Amino acid sequence: MSLLLQKKAARELKERTISWANKIALFLGVDLKNDFDNIRIGTLDSIAEDFVSEYDDIEVIDNFTASALMMQTLLTDERNANKNLKKFLKKFKDIPSGINTSEMNSQIQSLRERMYYDMVDFDSLKRNEGNSGILFEIIDEYNNQLKEKGLLDYSLLENRFYNLLITRRITKLENIKVLLIDEYQDTNYLQEQIYFKIAEYVKENNGSVSVVGDDDQSLYRFRGAVINLFTKYNERVFKQLGIKSRIIYLQKNYRSTRNIIDFTNDFIHLDKMYLNNRTSNKPLIIPSETAEEGLPVMGLFRKNIEELSTDLSNLIYDFINGHVNVVELDGKKYEISPNKINPSIAVLTNSPKEVSVYNKKRLPFYIRESLSYKDENILVFNPRGQNIESTDIVSLICGMILVSIDSDSKIQDSLDNLPPHTKKILKMWREYVLEYVSSNDKEIVSINDNVVMDELIKDIEGECKNLIDMSSENLIFHDIIIDTITQTSNAISFDGTLSSKQIFWHILVPIASGAINIDDDMFEIDIDENVNIMSIHQSKGLEFDVVIVDVGSDILNNASSNAFKRFPKSGGKTYSIEKYLRPYSRLSENYDNVKGVDNAFNDLIRRYFVAYTRAKSILILVGLNNMRYGYKSDFQDNIEIPNVATGWSRDKVWHWDSLDNLLNI
Repeated sequence: MSLLLQKKAARELKERTISWANKIALFLGVDLKNDFDNIRIGTLDSIAEDFVSEYDDIEVIDNFTASALMMQTLLTDERNANKNLKKFLKKFKDIPSGINTSEMNSQIQSLRERMYYDMVDFDSLKRNEGNSGILFEIIDEYNNQLKEKGLLDYSLLENRFYNLLITRRITKLENIKVLLIDEYQDTNYLQEQIYFKIAEYVKENNGSVSVVGDDDQSLYRFRGAVINLFTKYNERVFKQLGIKSRIIYLQKNYRSTRNIIDFTNDFIHLDKMYLNNRTSNKPLIIPSETAEEGLPVMGLFRKNIEELSTDLSNLIYDFINGHVNVVELDGKKYEISPNKINPSIAVLTNSPKEVSVYNKKRLPFYIRESLSYKDENILVFNPRGQNIESTDIVSLICGMILVSIDSDSKIQDSLDNLPPHTKKILKMWREYVLEYVSSNDKEIVSINDNVVMDELIKDIEGECKNLIDMSSENLIFHDIIIDTITQTSNAISFDGTLSSKQIFWHILVPIASGAINIDDDMFEIDIDENVNIMSIHQSKGLEFDVVIVDVGSDILNNASSNAFKRFPKSGGKTYSIEKYLRPYSRLSENYDNVKGVDNAFNDLIRRYFVAYTRAKSILILVGLNNMRYGYKSDFQDNIEIPNVATGWSRDKVWHWDSLDNLLNI
């Protein structure tokens, strides 16, 4: 999440807190005299930035700017072509295959972040680096760049905050009496140690520390979250701080119908091995007293992606327009409707990408296409569905920069050592802008050197209005790319100007190489105005009238290549990183003893539990028929395709045989 959005979210949360406090005071008939200016509310990173900036002259860069800077470091001296580095990074992939430059960049970022989050002994790790020496060369050069320019990325920001806390330099915390931490199940080890250091001040003031979370909704292990820090919080906070705590179970669900709650309770209890790693003695979720029985949980499965997307889009269209579909089962009729016009709708999937890496159209693509055909006023919101470097608005912005600084293509043609994808994108940008200039009778002024990026961006901004007005997604892409360019320019410029080659290597080439991935938290979602297609991770904390969960629209067989998203066969990338860093981490003794593949199963169970619990009134599972019947028919042999999302436990027992527990429509 960008710090701009963090601060906005923090302001809104503080405003809501003050509003709630005033309402409670009014209800109780008391005079509220609290000074709300003494309340600090925000994400850990936004609070860390507030404190750290009081002691250091720093600028915090966003993930996408950090990624662009790391990409530039990786591309220097053609490090991305180093065979030893490729071989080393391939070990961390979920699927054994080749590795492109964008994937290498992502792997290096993930490894580096985990080194900070797991509080790794860098010196010891370097001494035992083996063939990965170039990895630390890249990381050290990246860190030195940030240090020289007074920049911090999020992992360095949290590390700096921790170092200030252990030296007791933050005097503004001396009077703190209350510490409340939400979403504690997604805490990494560095963050836990930060919280415990703040809790020391609270304890000295005889104050109160509260943490809130749900281990069944822990989704960020891939970012360093350690579930045991939550499930063993009582033991850990007592051991480190001598604080005795008590558990309060918040088991009442005020969101969903009784049928949805029953379904999710059943799902989370299917896998006995999962229960062994869950909070012990955890009670069932119970509905509120006013909760309706609601519709049964439904299933919509078809023989191919075309039939599935057509029928699903028709159903979504009916929901939006208030049409009622009647389904009869065992003599009982069900009216399939959320009972409101323009309900909030989400399609949740493992990946919202509309086109696969093999250029194959996926369910999100077909939904957008079909709904647009039915009614062009229906807004489908899926900013993560596209590669940002290939979008029209990014092609316009980056293409205009490209043509401005390299009108005769001399610099671009001289860059022979670029990855093929990068060359392809640069060529596409140039062609897009030349066509745009020709069609709109525009003129682009050439700037050979000493480019003032702020002025160039200001000139380009006026050309973006039409595309921005076309969709909220274009606005998101615009804001992200402009922020990236501005931050990166400020980071590498000392006098406000850049050379053409600096712009190529530090800005255009990293963006074209795919360095900028759209994180779930980069933008806000107006869920009431769109058909929202999103990752399950992105949906966390949200709720929708209608939730459609893709449990296998692109799973055609029992291949190992798709096992990680339905029935894991290995620990995957996250476990590989944990295993690599474990001997050098202060966290090593606190890791759980669960096998890698079992952690992968646990993560998958939690992911679908989060998906299913987003629904308020209607929950629909969708996929191909082989997900409904559990097998792929091939030459009369039934080849099983187990899937955690459809009720299989890791011992290969299918608890929801043929999904007869669903109202199949």
